[in-house]
Amino acid sequence: MHAIAPSMLLSTIQKGKHNTSHIHGKPLHVVRQVPSVHVKRSPCVRPCALATTFSDGMKRDLTSSTEMLELNKEARATRLEAMEVQLACDLARTGALFRYPMFTTALIAGDMVLLDMLHRQKMLNKIPVVFIDTLHLFPETYTFMDQVEEKYGFKAERYMALECENKADWNKKHSSDLYMTDPDEYDKHAKVEPLQRAIMETKTDAWINGRRRDHGADRATLEIFEPGTPNKINPLAFWTFEDCFDYINKHGIPYHPLHDQDFPSIGDLHSTVPVPDRTKWFQYAGERSGRFQGLTNADGSGKTECGIHNFSPKQ
Repeated sequence: MHAIAPSMLLSTIQKGKHNTSHIHGKPLHVVRQVPSVHVKRSPCVRPCALATTFSDGMKRDLTSSTEMLELNKEARATRLEAMEVQLACDLARTGALFRYPMFTTALIAGDMVLLDMLHRQKMLNKIPVVFIDTLHLFPETYTFMDQVEEKYGFKAERYMALECENKADWNKKHSSDLYMTDPDEYDKHAKVEPLQRAIMETKTDAWINGRRRDHGADRATLEIFEPGTPNKINPLAFWTFEDCFDYINKHGIPYHPLHDQDFPSIGDLHSTVPVPDRTKWFQYAGERSGRFQGLTNADGSGKTECGIHNFSPKQ
């Protein structure tokens, strides 16, 4: 693939023209105007508090643990600034190069990063925000969604199982314990079909989502732009869970209240448990260590995916 230089792409976006780019030698029409990237760029070398302390040019050994912690803090801050620039650029690319981008949110930490950056880039009200309501979510999730919609001034498009408006409808149609008796069938009706319906109704050709490599398992080798039907856009692919919280803390954005109750990730109420040892949260695959508890795949292996990214119908 011939890479499109960010400066060239952003110049095209900022001019607001419907130009044509080429990928694999084929024309790719830019049909959507999106705003310029609104992230303040920092110099490649970020001024360090410790560096200015030794402005006389003298060097010495840094043996103080406090000094080393300060250096790590500076390094993380510099890294986060660079990642914010790339995130803004990748979202701008998506808005410019695809006709019908769509963003799905479950309101977990990474999703809040994406939601906030979409808002900063003035894209939030230009693309659909889809919320899959499995009818088995925590009460706090519904309350938090209302709060997030009010803060950012948008309305999510909520999708549920067909012919189900509430949990009572679900129990009548599918039974209350389907998630235990047949997890794949549960995924199909509670998650996969509603998402497929959302993709069809929004004509999605670019699905923006919060998957990252450090989630582990099937996600360990993700790229940012993932071809498929629809294409998947994984803007946080190279971020870590810790990076997400660094962003949340830096910008003071809201996060799911269950994080404060020891839940690193939040899914369905029946299969999500807290992880009190927070050191585990930031280990590889640690964010999802409290998810899919007691659930197995058809082959007997432990469940690691919610179904919407790797669902395959039964034969």
